[in-house]
Amino acid sequence: MIQAPFKIHNTFNEKFDNPGIIISNHQSHIDLLYTLMLSPKIITLTNNWVWNSPFYGQIIRYADFLPLENGIENHINQLKTYINNGYSILIFPEGTRSEDCSILRFKKGAFYLANQLNVDIIPIIIHGIGHILPKSEFMLRNGEVNINILERIKPDNPIRKNKDTLEFSKNVRNLYKEKYDILSREIETVYYFKDKVYHNYIYKGRQIERNAKKCLKLINYFDETINNLPENGNLLIINSGQGEFALLTALTKKQLQITAVETNQELFEIARNCVSVPKNLFYKNSIPDLEKFNTFVVLNKTQKK
Repeated sequence: MIQAPFKIHNTFNEKFDNPGIIISNHQSHIDLLYTLMLSPKIITLTNNWVWNSPFYGQIIRYADFLPLENGIENHINQLKTYINNGYSILIFPEGTRSEDCSILRFKKGAFYLANQLNVDIIPIIIHGIGHILPKSEFMLRNGEVNINILERIKPDNPIRKNKDTLEFSKNVRNLYKEKYDILSREIETVYYFKDKVYHNYIYKGRQIERNAKKCLKLINYFDETINNLPENGNLLIINSGQGEFALLTALTKKQLQITAVETNQELFEIARNCVSVPKNLFYKNSIPDLEKFNTFVVLNKTQKK
């Protein structure tokens, strides 16, 4: 059974009684399940593809979704009516789900609408949903969801200076990146990613799964080792085995460029074909030039199996 406990962090006591434009980062199809539960008076904007989808279409027609045709600017009067009736409007400014949970570029629609209607932006940051159901996968995982409701961005906020929509969207995206990075550093520990790493091996054969489970029993040792690694630079891991330690390290230390070496071809293939390998992790089956690395980890047979 998949269990996804969630926490709502509402430092500014947001009650959603004053309508505005709610924006949220977008990680998974189930983002909506968590954002819509915050208030019964939320209208969600969607594109025509979702509205006409044979899979989603019939559902969202009954869930207070609103399709937009020919651009948001042609629906100002309709959306103003919803605002006047006490409804907030939910928009995902990234426009698509983020595969690696990072904050993507924000489109201008939500910020244009907030300026045109002269209403507050209500920023929400979600964390964990993309780890429970990643964009590129179809299997739910165990995990925890955190929902951070930030302070409203009112029309007189300096971040909205001169009503410049493009500058407004860039400023809010920078705010999201800063807040999301802080949240990630607090939550995304080695223990947080243990289940995600394990799921990379459960359908690769019984022995491979057993090896992964045995390896991950060393999680306390891995946690201590990884915490002592630098945040940036180039790390070389030698004898990486099936890749559990390397994967844990890369997921936890996102700015660290990691090369993991395994000369056993079978283990090398297992490691490099894991679905969760991030962009900062590279697998090699031979020792590269050592001069470009400033940190080294050598695993012994007990640690890699």
